[in-house]
Amino acid sequence: MSKKNIFEKKVHKSLLSITKIIESFFTLLKNIYFLNKKKIKNYKTIDKKIFLAVSISFFVVISYFLIPVFFDKSKVKASLEKQILNKYNLEVKLDATLKYGIFPTPHFYSKKTIIKFKSTDVAKSNDTRILISIKDFFSPDELKIKNLIFKKTDFKIDSSHLNFFIDLLNTDKSDHSIKFLNSKLFYLNKNEDIIFLTNIKNLNFFYEEIFINKLNSKLDIFNIPVSLFVEHLINEKKFIAELKSHPLRLQIENISNYYGSDLDGSFDLSIINKSKKINYSFKNNSLKFDTKDKKIIGEIFIKPFFLSSSVDLHTVNLKEIFSDNSVLVNILKTEILNNINLNGKLKVKVNNFKGLKLLKDIKFIILLEQGNIFIQNLEIIFKDSILIKLNDTQLIINNNDLNFSGYISLDFLNIDHFYSHYQINRNDRKDIKKINFGFFFNLNERFVEIDNLKIDGISNKDLNKFLNDLNTKKLNIFNKITFRNSIKKFFNNL
Repeated sequence: MSKKNIFEKKVHKSLLSITKIIESFFTLLKNIYFLNKKKIKNYKTIDKKIFLAVSISFFVVISYFLIPVFFDKSKVKASLEKQILNKYNLEVKLDATLKYGIFPTPHFYSKKTIIKFKSTDVAKSNDTRILISIKDFFSPDELKIKNLIFKKTDFKIDSSHLNFFIDLLNTDKSDHSIKFLNSKLFYLNKNEDIIFLTNIKNLNFFYEEIFINKLNSKLDIFNIPVSLFVEHLINEKKFIAELKSHPLRLQIENISNYYGSDLDGSFDLSIINKSKKINYSFKNNSLKFDTKDKKIIGEIFIKPFFLSSSVDLHTVNLKEIFSDNSVLVNILKTEILNNINLNGKLKVKVNNFKGLKLLKDIKFIILLEQGNIFIQNLEIIFKDSILIKLNDTQLIINNNDLNFSGYISLDFLNIDHFYSHYQINRNDRKDIKKINFGFFFNLNERFVEIDNLKIDGISNKDLNKFLNDLNTKKLNIFNKITFRNSIKKFFNNL
């Protein structure tokens, strides 16, 4: 008979003995008022025996839980690392000064844990708890891991490491969970510069049933709270995902099916009480997507990366899009779109702008060329009086400021209507066919600077002095009163 079985039998007998003694104690308690001094002395003797038995049992149980303390730490470390790799598909390097704790449940504690992906360091955890089963405490090789908890983990991820999280969700081992709490994810470019930072309140990988993996997480992306739930049905080869953000009033529900390296599915996009269903399919390194009404249609080629798409938008709120807290502004500031490997062509049509009824049916093209972002062929007709064209406009990001630089041409279709709208004095009205100028627009501070002004192809020195003074004052074009008064002064200086 093994030492292990003998030890278990002894513990079992001790527990039975304690149970019998406790039963006897309550039986005696019922007759406490009928006891004489002699019986009281006997009762005290029994009470001492109970205390002694409980103390011994407590000592035995604690001794059992403390068995791992006496193991060789190097052997325990190697055994736990091997189990984590086999059970969780996760490669880790635990701290050499591995510690053991009992409460609230038996666990090993590693202060500095390195997490690897394809032999590359992708994260460092400052507080790792490896929860172990209370069974099989008699050998380092017999220790069984229940769950993993990583706290204060810093992920440093680039484009080559994105499959790290997917692999965790794809593992087909059952009966486990992994939690990442109060952590941060740094997304890096090829030069290891930080592109953006995401706070991870919790990121939980767990099983509820055999061959069903789940991910439940709460994140702060660009300082915007986001909750994400993903369910992987391994046998059905299906992913179900749901993303929510209350501040953005955004909800995305996705169902996708995969067949080897191919993928297809659809997701319902709901934002500000408006919803849209987008279908997609991924095959031969190409992702195609569209909507039923074909207002959104496009294709993304992965190798090399190229985005080709067209978007038809009914109404756009410029104030929301260019507000400091908008998703678009925060994405642009991260410079994630300025990657030299990112190329694409996006055709955009906007039926109208909220609050700007005089601007309708606007079309333009967004070009992504090796880290540069351009806006081309933007044409706007203002109140049937001016054709506004933006040419060679580039988005420039400098010290977290968003700037647009380019050229504008104003072709007057009916200049009298224009003069009437802005109430230009009759003495200041000139017969003008076209105005051209360069501009620099700072989105953060909402001011515009103008240069290289030409009226019907001719420069005006007096007018340039007026513009220099205007640039010094930093004209805020979002202030309607200031903008209208500046236009009046402009024609007054012609």
